[in-house]
Amino acid sequence: MKSLAVLLALLCTHFLDAAPARPNILFVFADDWGRHAGAYAKVDGPGTVNDVLQTPNFDRIAREGVLFKHAFVTAPSCTPCRSSLLSGQYFWRTGRAAILQGAVWDAAIPSYPLLLRDAGYHLGKTYKVWSPGSPVDAPYGQREFAYEKAGNRFNNFSQNVTRMVNSGQSVYAAKQVLYDEVLANFDAFLADRKPDQPFCYWFGPTHTHRKWTRGSGKALWGLDPDSLAGKMPPFLPDVPEVREDLADYFGEVLALDHALGLLVGRLEKAGELDNTLLVVSGDHGAPGFPHGKCNLYDFGTGVSLAIRGAGTKGGRVLDDFVNLMDLAPTFLELAGLPPGPEMTGRSFLDVL
Repeated sequence: MKSLAVLLALLCTHFLDAAPARPNILFVFADDWGRHAGAYAKVDGPGTVNDVLQTPNFDRIAREGVLFKHAFVTAPSCTPCRSSLLSGQYFWRTGRAAILQGAVWDAAIPSYPLLLRDAGYHLGKTYKVWSPGSPVDAPYGQREFAYEKAGNRFNNFSQNVTRMVNSGQSVYAAKQVLYDEVLANFDAFLADRKPDQPFCYWFGPTHTHRKWTRGSGKALWGLDPDSLAGKMPPFLPDVPEVREDLADYFGEVLALDHALGLLVGRLEKAGELDNTLLVVSGDHGAPGFPHGKCNLYDFGTGVSLAIRGAGTKGGRVLDDFVNLMDLAPTFLELAGLPPGPEMTGRSFLDVL
């Protein structure tokens, strides 16, 4: 009997050692970022505004993972979209959680981050998750999960870089200050993790939300507004003022792409990139443009979405229609947790 007990113990130890580690989840989710990235230029065909975008880090995720052509939000506005994403439900089911200012989260509504936390995941976020003002009852947990001690100046990227340049710094040096902030916040999050503990990290910059510095697209990124001439969507006036505004917005997209590369580099250096489901997207279309934010056109409801890692079959462009509320059940299934019956979103893990 003693020998049998020893044998069973050894077998259990073997199977525990052989069990694959639960994947990490890195979610890069930018404010007001529609379907704008270099990878979409190939999907769109020549002659669109995406032709001018050089986003090598997003393009890498798309190339090594899956690029979605038809990813949409439940609502083209920040808080309702985010309440839907966090809960895996249509936004109108979340009550006051879908209100912008003064939003209150009903603790009875499960949110995927807290479910992952309760299942042993190391939880953290930097910058915006849910609604304006980051209320303490937010569905990403209390502020104890915020990793922002290095600052939040990245959220006003063009303003802060321009200010530093006007004070005598080079564009390169000024950008580096904000890049260092991104890495310092992420490093602090990783340092708090227990050995072998899976993590769920939300990187939510808001700099792609207005207002950005006029002329910053060209001044900081070399994006010539005239390069957009003849490529503007038909509902936008192809005139210098509008082209400059769009170029400035695209400059913020390039800053996002660089930050994405920093996070990926950290995981790659740590040998954890392939065991991390990396999801990159935005909460709705471009702000302040016709058909964009708060409008029910594709320019307002369509978003970028690329997913890589954790067993994803790479090198694919998918025509499948997905909604961002499908991410919550997808994340839970990936972690081995059953999505709740209240979730109206559906996991698309099998598509990956």
